[in-house]
Amino acid sequence: MNKVILLLLILPITLVGQNFKNQFQSKFNNEDYNAKEVKEILEKWEKSNKNDVEYFIAAFNFYFRESQQELLQLSKEEPTKNQDALVLTDSLGNKSGYLHSYVSKNDSLFAISQSIIDKAISLYPNRLDLRFGKIHTLGEFEKFDLFSNQILNTIDHSNKIKHKWLWSNDKILDDPENFFIDAIQGYQNTLFQAESDENLKKVAKRMYDTFPNDLYVISSYGVTFLIENKNNEALELYLKAEKINPNDTIVLSNIGLIYERLSDKKNAIKYYQKIEKVGDEQAKEMARKKINDLK
Repeated sequence: MNKVILLLLILPITLVGQNFKNQFQSKFNNEDYNAKEVKEILEKWEKSNKNDVEYFIAAFNFYFRESQQELLQLSKEEPTKNQDALVLTDSLGNKSGYLHSYVSKNDSLFAISQSIIDKAISLYPNRLDLRFGKIHTLGEFEKFDLFSNQILNTIDHSNKIKHKWLWSNDKILDDPENFFIDAIQGYQNTLFQAESDENLKKVAKRMYDTFPNDLYVISSYGVTFLIENKNNEALELYLKAEKINPNDTIVLSNIGLIYERLSDKKNAIKYYQKIEKVGDEQAKEMARKKINDLK
């Protein structure tokens, strides 16, 4: 009898939480988005069940969205090539200015979103989707030191729980190690594109310490030494990667490049010749060009 009573007590809370979630999604995704209405739903939801993980996710998304507002700007300077703009002309048809949109970022609202997701992570530390959500938003705001520190914390926790991560709805991740490695590779690419080399090196090293025999992790760590022109250290890593997969053309290409840097034409040609044997047509063409240039 006690078990039945307990279930009856729990069930209404679950239904109420689901109802708030449906209300939130309906308003949040509506074309006539109204921030005030969405915020009112969140306030009621929090009072009803303040530790509901779905509430944290919704509130985090709301405040992150509110922290970025698209505004229109009138400028006399021509915008960048990748930015769409309306060209304004005077009565004689001469260009007089440009009207374009830009994203205004509100650090105070962004900080609220981060405090919300931090609380969620503290309550549900093994939910990888929460941690990746935080990492993504830090990258969007180009806070690359915090972005990198959060990645490092996530790698450390992954070690702690032996990579047994949960995802949304507390679903156990299939093949969590490869999923985790692929995702962190993407974050490393963000750091590479941002030329945040010191942070990239920290993340790549922590990943290498965690997955020392993964081909892609080894290769990514090797890139950081190539950036620093530490060719011998990079070569050691790529030769290790070659033992894992002798036919990986990216690994072979990097080894060839390193031997070029070390003025070792004989070994450089040797590795480009390997690519000729195992690569696709594009890789083979690149290898043939390299060999001709070196001879």
